[in-house]
Parts: sequence; structure tokens; C-alpha cells
Amino acid sequence: MKFKKIKKKPLFFLLLLLALGIVGTTFAYYYTEIAIPNQFRAMTYNVTIEEKFNNTWGTKKVSFVNNEETNTPVVLRINYNELWRKEVNGVKLSLDNNVNGTNVVTKNWTTAFTNDFIDGGDGWYYYKKTLAAEASVQVLDSIALNESLISTSPYYDDYKSYTYELDFNFEAIQASSSAISEIWGKTATISGGNVTWAS
Repeated sequence: MKFKKIKKKPLFFLLLLLALGIVGTTFAYYYTEIAIPNQFRAMTYNVTIEEKFNNTWGTKKVSFVNNEETNTPVVLRINYNELWRKEVNGVKLSLDNNVNGTNVVTKNWTTAFTNDFIDGGDGWYYYKKTLAAEASVQVLDSIALNESLISTSPYYDDYKSYTYELDFNFEAIQASSSAISEIWGKTATISGGNVTWAS
């Protein structure tokens, strides 16, 4: 009696594929179980401008406020623009804010602005302290129109028909020397709530 030889090679490969399938499935299951996404929370800060202005001369107060409740101090820089303007038949007109080299509007800055801000020479004034969470700094106390000055100007009547605008801008970033360097291109050292700006 002749016996047929059983070909073991296909059976061996079948068992091998089955084993690999089990290992692959186990690995995939294990991988999906341990794959945990990295989650990071960026520092948050919410600085705003607080203005008190009753649309009359002498009443404009300006402060910058860090509204965050968390311990997130920031560094601050500000600037301002002032302009006399009006619109006639769709055409915007403006007047110079200086007469004979003197400012038409006197701005009564706070001691915080005169002592704690430095002119960066780039159109910005840089705060020499960090602005802590829920802290504020007032920079302007009041404004006054120098009427005796504009009375000597040939444009005196024009000033009376124009509107004066004083607008503040600001930028606030994380209180970090590296952030200051990367974002503002400035060199500064921060120590104990004080910021020393390199000239």
C-alpha cells in the first residue's frame, strides 16, 4: 500500500501567518491602549485698556489692566496717537497737534508713566515692571486744551471745528526674557517683578 506524502510546507506557512496575525493584533491593541496624546496648556493673559472719558476736557484717565485671576504676569509696551480731524464732503482733514513747537493738548501723565516707562526709541514705551495678575497701571490722569496757545495760531477757528482724538495701543506678552527677545526683538532682564530694558 502506498501512502501519499503530506506536504507540510503550506501548513507551516499557514501556522506562521496565523501566529503573526495574533502578534500583530496584540501589538495594535496594546499600542492603542497606551497611546495618550500630549496635552499642553499655554499661559493665558487678558490685558485690556480702561478709559474714563466724559467727552469733556480734563477727564480722560487711561489704565492697563491684567484681568487674569491666575498667577500670570506679563510685560507691557504702549504707544499713543493724537490727531485733530474732521470730514468734509467725504474728505478727511487733519490739523497739526503742535503750534510753534508746543503741543496743543497738555497730557497730565501719572508718576507711574513718567517713572516706570522707558522710551524704546521705536515708537513704544516699555513698562519697567511686570504687570501681575489682576493688577493695573494708570498712565494718564487728564488732558487739557491749551487755548492760549491755539489763539496765536492762524488756524484758531479751525481747531474749534475739529475733533481731537487720543488713542492708545498696547502689546502684552509672557514675562519671559526669551519671549521678549523672540517676539519684540528686545533684550531685557526680569528680576523680582522688575524689568531692566537694554538700551
